[in-house]
Amino acid sequence: MNMINKKYPLLFFGIFSFVIIFLVSETVYAIDENNDELIESAMNFIKMDRMDKAIPILEKVLEKDPNNLNVLKNLAVAYTDSKMCNESIKLYDRILEIGSNSPEILYGKAVCFNNIGEPEKALLTLDKMGEKYSNNNSVLVTKANANIFLGEFKNAKQQYQKVLKNDPNNKSANINMLLLSHHLKDHDLAKQYLVKLLGDNPKRIGSSCSADGCMDRIQFLFPMKDSENFEITAQIQVRNELNALIAVIDSKTINYTPHPIFEKILANYDAEIIRNEFGTFEVRKIIQKSKPMINSYFMDRTELFYKDYTILFAYNLAIPLESGDHITTEWLIKKKIFPE
Repeated sequence: MNMINKKYPLLFFGIFSFVIIFLVSETVYAIDENNDELIESAMNFIKMDRMDKAIPILEKVLEKDPNNLNVLKNLAVAYTDSKMCNESIKLYDRILEIGSNSPEILYGKAVCFNNIGEPEKALLTLDKMGEKYSNNNSVLVTKANANIFLGEFKNAKQQYQKVLKNDPNNKSANINMLLLSHHLKDHDLAKQYLVKLLGDNPKRIGSSCSADGCMDRIQFLFPMKDSENFEITAQIQVRNELNALIAVIDSKTINYTPHPIFEKILANYDAEIIRNEFGTFEVRKIIQKSKPMINSYFMDRTELFYKDYTILFAYNLAIPLESGDHITTEWLIKKKIFPE
């Protein structure tokens, strides 16, 4: 089966707003003799990723030749790329009515069902492709994505793992396994795939990330409250240019990066051993001083970086600032020590 691997649009869904990657089926660009120039122009726009230009042209050709399979297929792909999956599905149904029951058509339709939040229909459509395509990597990823929608995380994990068995470097499956660890609250699984994706020394490629992380920069932040190993709080102090204390706010709304580099950073700070009824803990304090961005008069977050890569992220803050103010954040980090 000839599955496309040129496009990787992200699909965000669920409480933690995470993304699922899908692939769009490849089509053969044929030229109708009566519409040579128009179709050639549309194909050039598609190659340039200018779907906004290609779509009106293909729609115009389709008015004259409503059963042109090549135009129908390419317009469906252009609609999908433009997040117009409801329109794509109509075209796929039209193609199926004409009699073209190729696996690419069923696959493209299933991708669109996932994209509009109808995973049950996606799975039913993929089942029509037959046993021959059941272990195709693109099909497995699409099935896994549908199972994520349905909350069938165990099934999704098995399907992603099948893909990785076939292709250990499959980027889509690797990223989705990391996202799946978010749903499963499995930080050890997250650590495994963070290292696989980022190596031992992660570096941020972009400039900023939200509390839920950012897929395009492969920066992943997980709620500290879900960790079995750590408990972290942050106290933020705001002082004016005379160093007078103006405000203090405590935050327990903290996300962190479950990458081995986090513990390597902690090892650089002295630890105090504390024992209580909850267990034995290594306690460390990291004091971080920073200045607000120029012209920034409100702070809603604070971050601890390693080589511009976010390690700790305290958010849900509301601190008004004035010109000349500076901020000190005291991170109190408790790491539980488990008996061997």
